Amino acid sequence: MSMEAILEPLEDQMREVEERLYSDLSPADKRLSDLVYHISKIQGKRLRPALLLLSGQCSGGLIPQHIDLAVVVELIHTATLVHDDIIDEAVVRRHIETMNTKWGSKISILFGDYLFSRAYTILSALDSQMATLIMSQTINILCEGEMVQLLRCYDAEVTESEYLSIIERKTASLCAASCKLGAISSGANKRQTEALTNYGSKIGMAFQIIDDCLDVVGTEEKMGKPANLDAQIGKLTLPFIRLVDKLPTDRRESTLELIFQNNCKDSKAAIADLLAEHDAVDYAYETARRLVKEAQDNLSVIPDSVYKTSLLELGDYVVSRDR
Repeated sequence: MSMEAILEPLEDQMREVEERLYSDLSPADKRLSDLVYHISKIQGKRLRPALLLLSGQCSGGLIPQHIDLAVVVELIHTATLVHDDIIDEAVVRRHIETMNTKWGSKISILFGDYLFSRAYTILSALDSQMATLIMSQTINILCEGEMVQLLRCYDAEVTESEYLSIIERKTASLCAASCKLGAISSGANKRQTEALTNYGSKIGMAFQIIDDCLDVVGTEEKMGKPANLDAQIGKLTLPFIRLVDKLPTDRRESTLELIFQNNCKDSKAAIADLLAEHDAVDYAYETARRLVKEAQDNLSVIPDSVYKTSLLELGDYVVSRDR
């Protein structure tokens, strides 16, 4: 099932979020309009706004504040992508030139900061201390996860549990916060709020694991960006961590060298063979499926509705997507 079909019950609200994203980014200086237009072309799946709005609908219904918060979480997510592309020296994202490719890192850093500031301008106008606290804490956690990952680049000692801790912070934290904000703003009780927050965290982790698998086995045509980028910049993701863990000690050093220099046809083929031989990618997919099952089980305390069904289907979509 497509993302569009899953989110059909939110069609009007998602359209409103989309419109707000562009109107709220309208710069005072029209010379900056090209930047806003460019970022609008790199449109993602809008997972985080969807999680927030679905959680709100599952918890008693939406109020105007939900739209504001959905815009906030997407602006923050987009800001992190702009900064990530600078750090990774990425050339394209979703078939479109990255901002740092088109305008350089200086403008891109400032534009990412601009997105953060716009998000907090909207947030401050809501006069919700709880929402501000949740978002501030989430950005702290997110940045910690990103920094730890950078510090562990080219580190062969990264374990599976350390990897899971990193993605829980750098990716899942914003998904969890989106669900939490949606639930709290609808007046959900503590049990339901915790269930939805845990759901968001597990879905976020599974989403990142699938992203990391697609970086290994996906194609540039479908993903809209170069494959094998993570290994080339020294990030050991779950398929590679599993592979290294399964190898005899005397083969690890040469395999790690092959992984990190995975930039020619022969080395890519050799790595693909090793991953297949040790079922490393299958293991990562199975880990993602387990996390999604745990996420869906969390929803047992949520009353049945079309919105709960969308959350359940969203989990299935996360582990079945090919881009």
